[in-house]
Order: sequence, then C-alpha cells, then structure tokens
Amino acid sequence: MNRAVADSRRHLDASLRTVSDVLPTSDTAQSVRLRLDVLGQSPGALRVGVGAQAPSGWTVKTSKPFSLTSHRLPVQQTASVDVSVPAGTAPGPYTVRITATAKGVKSVEHVAAIEVRDAARCAADIDEQCAVGLGKEVDHDGTATVTASDEGDFDGAGWSYDGDLLPAAGPVVWSGVTYDAPDPSGTAANFVEARGQSMLLPAGSYSSLRLVAAAHHGPVTTTLTVRYTDGTTAELPVTVGDWAGSAPQGSSVALEMPHRIKRGQGVAGPPVRLFGSSADLDASKTVRAVGLQDDPRVQVYAITLR
Repeated sequence: MNRAVADSRRHLDASLRTVSDVLPTSDTAQSVRLRLDVLGQSPGALRVGVGAQAPSGWTVKTSKPFSLTSHRLPVQQTASVDVSVPAGTAPGPYTVRITATAKGVKSVEHVAAIEVRDAARCAADIDEQCAVGLGKEVDHDGTATVTASDEGDFDGAGWSYDGDLLPAAGPVVWSGVTYDAPDPSGTAANFVEARGQSMLLPAGSYSSLRLVAAAHHGPVTTTLTVRYTDGTTAELPVTVGDWAGSAPQGSSVALEMPHRIKRGQGVAGPPVRLFGSSADLDASKTVRAVGLQDDPRVQVYAITLR
C-alpha cells in the first residue's frame, strides 16, 4: 500500500481496569482480582512480566510472563493480579502497586486503591428488598430551594433540583420498589457523582439491582461493574437520562418535578426528573460492591437490591 520504512519502535503501555475497590471488614480473608490491559509493540515479540507490591501481610499472585507477538503492530493482552486481604484487616485506605516490564522498553506502573470499610447495611429491608443506605457514598449537593437558591449545584452550571419537591430522608416507594432517599435539605450531600469509585453493598444474594439516577448535559450510556465475593465481576450496561429530558429506553421516570432552581433566581424551567432502571444480578453469588465509571455527569440518587 505504501513504501514507508518498516516501523521499528519498541513500546510498552498498560491500563488498569479497576483503579479503586472497596471491601468490608471481615474475620476471614478476602480476595480482589485486578486486571491490567497490557499493550506492546516491537519488530518481533515482547516478553512481558507483571509484578505487584501490596501492604505487609497481604499476598499477591500475578499472571505468568507472557509474549506479545507484535511484528511491528500494537497488540494487547490482559493480565490478572489476585490480591488476598488478610482476615481482621483494619478499616482504612491501602494501595497495591502493579508494574509491567519488558526488555528494552520503559516499564509501566499503576496504583490500585483498596479501601476497607465497616460493612454496608440495608437502610430498609422490606419484602426482600434491600434499600441501600448511601450515607457514606453521597458526595454532591444537587438540591436548592426557592429561599436558598445558591445552596446546591446539580449540573455545575448553577441549576439544582428543588429540595422541597424531593422526598424527605428515609424510605420512599416508587413503582413498588422501596428506596432510601437521601437528605434533600440545606447543604447536605444527596447524590453520588460517578468518578470511577467503588461503592460497598450489603452482602447478600440478589437477582436485580434497581438504580435511581439522572445525568446532566445529555443522556449518558455507562456501565456498572458489580463485584461478587468470589472475585468475579459483571459489567451491567445502563443508560441514564438527562434530568431535563425523557426516559431512555429500558428506564422509566421515578419522579417528575415541574421546575428546577437556578442559582440567584429561584424557580426556573424546564421540568426535571429522576429515572429508574434495573439490571440483572447473579442470584447464585453474593454481591460485594458496585463500581462506577469515571463520568461525573452521572449522578446516583438511590440503589435497591432485590
């Protein structure tokens, strides 16, 4: 096709799929599986080794060295890093350093953050529904009121939900599902901004995850990564509707409000909404956590496990 000189570059790169994870405190050892996507290019092949360094007392098992047969084209392979967290590990943040190396190229290092927390619990447990309490997860105030229009900022542009139109903190039922509504008053945080974090879930076997969320600046197609206690994961695709738009296919309007609040002005249009959606879980396994992608346009309001 062309007479360009053959590409003789040698290069190694890598991307860590899970940059953060969360575990409950436990009297037994627990495992976390991290995955490293390794990309290499060379005139022939690159022999890649993956190593990891964990906190004292933890154990790590990595994939065996492997060859990336490139022949001058970029090729990729996924390596696994299995981390064993000892029983009785104290709550707190921990890090695992993962390195990919190959002869003649610069090594690549990534850091995974693993946090140990007190076990999550159901804020309400009604009719086999676990309304997850997101008190430790909510990090953004997306509500304001007519009399205090500058208290929140849902979309980063000075617009907010009207806190007086949202349910009070505690159980709320929409379409037969019980959720735990966050505090809509004052400057309390009431949404979880999706920034690549993992949220601890109450351990249990459930068949579905019910999500109430909204996005700003357009609808967003994203993925929830459910993590089970056996170390396996499941990718659950979901589309979150724009708060001033209609419900995307596969979701429904959980709550509609006739207006929103503009900073410095008060009541302003258009109507805004919260959307409900559902994703299937493997009921033969025990859930541990759910991971969010890094897209802060997505705001999680409530989660219920059924």
